[in-house]
Parts: sequence; structure tokens; C-alpha cells
Amino acid sequence: MKALIIRILRQLKNDPRTLAIMLAAPLLLMVLIYFLLGDSDYKPKIALVRAPAQLANTLTKYAQIEQLDDTLHINEMLIDESVDAVLWPNGAGNFSVRVMENNSKTAQAMQAVQKAMGDRMPFGGIKTESIYGSADESYFSSMANIFLTVLVFFFTFIVSGMALVRERFTNTLERMMMSPVKRWQIVGGYLCGYGIVAVVQAVLIVLLSVYLLNVSVAGSIGLCILIMLLLAICAVETGALVSIFANSEFQVAQFIPIIVVPQIFFTGIVPIDLIPFNLGNLCYVMPMYYGATSLKEIMVKGAGMMEILPWLAGLVVIIVLLFAFNTLSLKRYRRL
Repeated sequence: MKALIIRILRQLKNDPRTLAIMLAAPLLLMVLIYFLLGDSDYKPKIALVRAPAQLANTLTKYAQIEQLDDTLHINEMLIDESVDAVLWPNGAGNFSVRVMENNSKTAQAMQAVQKAMGDRMPFGGIKTESIYGSADESYFSSMANIFLTVLVFFFTFIVSGMALVRERFTNTLERMMMSPVKRWQIVGGYLCGYGIVAVVQAVLIVLLSVYLLNVSVAGSIGLCILIMLLLAICAVETGALVSIFANSEFQVAQFIPIIVVPQIFFTGIVPIDLIPFNLGNLCYVMPMYYGATSLKEIMVKGAGMMEILPWLAGLVVIIVLLFAFNTLSLKRYRRL
């Protein structure tokens, strides 16, 4: 046993990548999670319409308050995100609260209202309304865009990355590099091959979610499939890029904490504008951000092609850049 322990330690010593993944990666991820999910000093913005002065004074301890004379333009304010919630009395001591959708900012606003009412009882009940989605929809339904994004990217990345490493070790890639085939043709071939499977995957998972799991989609199902297809192509190209530098399937899996896990926190679990130290700007280099955000626009708000065009463009730019990186990376095998 002693000899086995010594041999394993020597192997790890000679494999700095594995040591970094085991020792450094968890520390970096914990620091990132702390910044993303730690306590925030954000105070929700709540608009009050003819609310009692007693409630308004109490609510200022928990939120930023804006007084309104009527409810005529509250939807525009919520959609523009100038406020997180609007509160007004609806008779008999009861109150109505309207939010844009269910998210973490909405949750903070509702928590502030409940605290204020708890401090200044008695008050009646609260009726919650939302512009997009249902105020009482399930947690699964409200987070469906994130689940779809993570599942498609993760499984496509891991399968394509490991498969391409296997191609190298069976000398398939080397034989192709010895042929007159251009580097971009090799990358394009792998991309199209896995892209066909990605189409089937995208269709199946969207249809399952909508028709069997009752996930509501306010917009076009076809647009959802298009977004997931582009996201899968990004995952294939990311897996291909990783496989070029990995020496085994295990080393491909080692990249998951570095490439996949951090992206999950930028899919909408944490509002981008609440992430401290401007770390939210990292979202612009993460395919999952573009996928989850565009899916949310389609599924929750019923957005069309023109509304999601910025996120579509972001995915296309990442695809082009990854294609170029993969093509250049093959130079380590042969210059064509």
C-alpha cells in the first residue's frame, strides 16, 4: 500500500494540470460563488400608489421608495426596470403588488413588503400580479430557460470533447492531417456531424419540456430550438478546442469546473447588474449567458426574432471565434 501511495503522489507531482484542478480550481470557484451569491447591499425599488404614510415610512427601511399618484404607467416602469414592484391598496385593508416577472429582484421586493407589513400590523392580505408569466408558477417553470441551457451545453460539450480526444488516440485525426484536407474543413466536418445530432437533441428536449413537462412558452418554439442549436454548436466547438489540448478523456472532464461551471452563474440565477466588482461583464464571453437570456425573452416575454437579435448575434460571434481558434490550434499537428 505504501508503494501505491508513493506512486500516485509521484504521478500527481508530474501532472500539474491535475494538481491545479484538485487544489486551485475549487478555491477559485468558491471565491467566485462568494462574490456572486454573497450578501448584496442592493435595496429593491418599490413604487407606492396612494399607500398609507405609516406603511411608506416603514418600507423605507427595506427598500427605495417612489411615490406615484396613479397606476397608469406602472407596466412601463416595471418593464423598463425603473422599479422592481408597485404596491397599492385595493380596499378593505388589502394590497396589490405588481411585478414584471418572478426573479431574485422580485423576491427581494416582496420580502421588503412583507417585512414592512409585519412591522406595522394590522394590514390585510397581498394580491400579487406579474406582467410576464404567472405569479404562482412553479420554480421549475420559472427556471426552465436555465435548465435547458445548462443541459444542452454540458452534455454536448462533454460528449463531443471526449469523442474528439478518442479520435486523436485512434490516429484518425492524424491520418486526416496527412491528407490534402484543410484544417477548416476538418473543424467544419466535426461541427456539422455533431450539429446534426444537436438538432435532434434540441428538438427533443424542447418538445419534452413543452408538451410533457408543461413548461409555458409565450413565443415561438422554433426560435427556442434555433437558440438551443446555436448553443449546442458553441458547446461542440468548445469541446473541440479543449480536446486539442487534452491528452485523455479524463483531462476533458477536468475542464468542466473551469469552462462549464462558472457559466451557470451567469445564466440568470444571479441578476447581472447585482454582481459586484463589475464581474457581471464576464457574461459577454459566455455562451450560456446568451442562450439563457434569449430563451427567457422568448419563453417568458414572447419575444420575436428582432427582439432577441443581440443575443443571437452574440452566439454567432462566439461560434465564429471558436471556429477560428480551432482551425489555428490544429497547426500543432500540421501546417497546411
